Amino acid sequence: MLRFILPGIIWTIVIIVLSLIPNHNVNFNQVYFDGVDKIAHFSMYTFLTLFWSVGLKRQSVIPILRKKAFRICIIGGFVLSFLIEILQEFAVLTRHFEFYDLIANGFGCIFGVLIFKLIFRGSYK
Repeated sequence: MLRFILPGIIWTIVIIVLSLIPNHNVNFNQVYFDGVDKIAHFSMYTFLTLFWSVGLKRQSVIPILRKKAFRICIIGGFVLSFLIEILQEFAVLTRHFEFYDLIANGFGCIFGVLIFKLIFRGSYK
């Protein structure tokens, strides 16, 4: 089971680390335009739910995880996003809670599941 969910675990750790490092350590000056951070949020959470969807759908050890994989991925991704935003507000001095980041993350979670369904049409039920 671990081999299937390992990409999801690794990507979750990457998101947590990137989201909680102080802002002055992140430099977007060469590629910055309005909304680039929302695109980054959307993309990170799209891949998050895509990796977790693949992992949970491929594993066969716990059938309920396979059956409810999409719901788990969307809700889990959004909860992770919310907790990170709260931590950014209260634990990281150079970061703050941003409602629009939460929205971009939520749409990314939904999009990741839609991408999974498009790529693996009929392969996993």
